[in-house]
Amino acid sequence: MDRKYLVFLDIDGVFTSSRVHYAHNAVYEMWHRFDPVAIDFMNKIHDRYAVEFVLISTWKNYLRNDDSTIEHWIRSAFANSGFRGNFAEMWKTDPDNLWINKPPPYDRSHEIKDYLAEYATDVKDFIIFDDNDYNFEKVLGVRRWVRTDPENGLLYKHMKKAQSLMGQWHEK
Repeated sequence: MDRKYLVFLDIDGVFTSSRVHYAHNAVYEMWHRFDPVAIDFMNKIHDRYAVEFVLISTWKNYLRNDDSTIEHWIRSAFANSGFRGNFAEMWKTDPDNLWINKPPPYDRSHEIKDYLAEYATDVKDFIIFDDNDYNFEKVLGVRRWVRTDPENGLLYKHMKKAQSLMGQWHEK
């Protein structure tokens, strides 16, 4: 049986950061340029393992999972940045935007837990890239989180931690 893995991705603090924004000398005030190093590292994961990527970022909130235009826009934004990875068929957590009606402490960790239960029956393992702690380890019961830097994004130490978490994954 083929082994499949999931990579859950935040955007701010992983793909975008103050460091990237400042270096880019952008006129547009909001972070909007993806970090080429983060893109390269995710491409490395894609090239090495049978992975699918899933967005967990607030950037996906209110976007409809069944809107092909929105899905195209998301995939294009990543592809235009050089990302070669494959998004899962259900490309975001909380696909029906039900989180709006859930009281705290419902958050990303619960969205991931729900996603794994609903859409990831054939997944062997997963990893999470996020700069914020949503009690991932407590809610999910495993240490699969790489905490990136909110100001600097994905750094070398984060890549090394991710590689150690993926150490038992079978290569393609």
